[in-house]
Amino acid sequence: MVDINRPWVVDTPELSGRFPIYTRGNTGEVAGRVSTPLSWSSIGGWPAEIQWRKALVEFGAFDEDEFRPDEMDITALIHGYIYMNLSIARVFGVRMPGASAELMDRAYLGESAGVKPYVAEPGDDAPQYTERIMATVQRVLGARSRPDLEEDARRAAELRAARPDFAAMSDRELLAHHHKIMTGHYGGVLRKHLLMVYESTLVTGMLQEVIAELSDPTLEVRLMGGWGGVASAAPTIGLWRLSRTVRGSGTLTAEFEAGDMAGLDGRLRALSDPDARAFVADFDAFLFEYGSRSTDEWEALPATWETHPHIALGLVDRMRLQSDERSPESLAPRVREEREELTRRLRERLADRPELLGKLDTALQAMAVWMPARELSKTTTIRVLQEARLPFRELGRRHVERGLLESIDDIGLLDIDELGTLIDDPEAVLPLIPERKKWKAELEALEPPFVVDGAVPPVTQWAKRSAPAASPGRSGDVLTGLGACPGAATGRARVIHDPADAIGLEPGEILVAPVTDPGWTPLFASALGVVVNVGSPLSHAAIVSRELGIPAVLAVEQATKRIADGTLITVDGTAGTVTIH
Repeated sequence: MVDINRPWVVDTPELSGRFPIYTRGNTGEVAGRVSTPLSWSSIGGWPAEIQWRKALVEFGAFDEDEFRPDEMDITALIHGYIYMNLSIARVFGVRMPGASAELMDRAYLGESAGVKPYVAEPGDDAPQYTERIMATVQRVLGARSRPDLEEDARRAAELRAARPDFAAMSDRELLAHHHKIMTGHYGGVLRKHLLMVYESTLVTGMLQEVIAELSDPTLEVRLMGGWGGVASAAPTIGLWRLSRTVRGSGTLTAEFEAGDMAGLDGRLRALSDPDARAFVADFDAFLFEYGSRSTDEWEALPATWETHPHIALGLVDRMRLQSDERSPESLAPRVREEREELTRRLRERLADRPELLGKLDTALQAMAVWMPARELSKTTTIRVLQEARLPFRELGRRHVERGLLESIDDIGLLDIDELGTLIDDPEAVLPLIPERKKWKAELEALEPPFVVDGAVPPVTQWAKRSAPAASPGRSGDVLTGLGACPGAATGRARVIHDPADAIGLEPGEILVAPVTDPGWTPLFASALGVVVNVGSPLSHAAIVSRELGIPAVLAVEQATKRIADGTLITVDGTAGTVTIH
């Protein structure tokens, strides 16, 4: 019997007293499961906290000494689940000219209730930060390009090209390679990405300020898409092109239609057919470029497309069923053209309001820079991270081969220090793994509280994930969420909980998914529309759906439970609604 009442192996020992409110808002989008000891100790705990603090200080909103020197403040791990500090976000909003604590609540919590209103604490409203923040504002709004990000991307590509032969390295050399990447490459790109998360909110904040004057809430989603050059949309286009190769080849089509995605990669590589050889060459080039993408992107041992190619081939399989006119490259211009026409009309409307017109032009000019930049930054960060975590997978493979572990993933149940012990004295740490595996499974059967205010509710009081959802939707019901990409689509709902299990998604259907990780977004191209449980205007799913021109509504609470599989629904990405027929 596992005692799950105690803190998880790498839980945060003590939550902040100065900043006591934490939320799963935002983190629930990209970290839905319990964080493994290896992930938190090597990637997500102190390694991320250090860079996050630097980003906030560089932005100008905090000083380093406002945070505890020996405890994490910005994020916390509570019974294995990652939480963001809402109190710090509120102070950020108070110090940011034109923002507020309430605005940050809406960004992190959406329409969710259950958190007490903001109450000012001494030091929250600190005028000395205004000058620093305004310098950042001027820098962000004045930027016309981000060549530094292109340089970071180039270096990440070089790092991938120079990957050593892990199979030829000793166990200790593998661990040393991980540390080399984390200390020499990863920290800098992560800090820049975290800083960009805050900087991009300045751009959307200015746009929202203009929209508030125009009394049309649909303007935001209609003005935010179609900028082109978004790095996170590129994998979908690459997969689509692979799907066209399959669609045009009888040999490849037969292999895909045979099913067994897990064995498809091996079957294709065994064929001497020219079509198969050409496809494998193109697929290998795709994996070289985009193989780091996955769901659970911040984990130490995620199922990436590179390590689990059957997932990427499954995405190709769904895309091959689509007709050529569903090409992402042909759908995307619709969003751009609609935005450009809307912008033209707004400029005419504001011709006699030069101040507001100037703000609109400034916001849109900044949007053209920062939307692609933000996604390029994230793509680069994950590509570098892949080079740091692949040594873990090789270590796991070896210990499975030696008969010490049941699966490669078991190595994630040890923290980074215990991993070193595993190399030198396996018997000292191997007994820890079976209990932790059961412990993790029991925690993942629970729904963590959305907000924690000071005291953590006993884990025995947490709801079961299998508990009944809110009342299922009935014909005529309209579910509300956040419009992510303008446009409307009507089709049968296909509820999918894992992109690896998307074999049932058929042309003309609406994808209903739980989260917004990059591992999901290529499925968007196989769907007529998209509905997601969580999300925000700057979430990965929102940005990619706009670039692909797929009508999407995010932050539809418990959509995967409220919308029954096969239900006829209409997705209105402009209004942010889902109508059940």
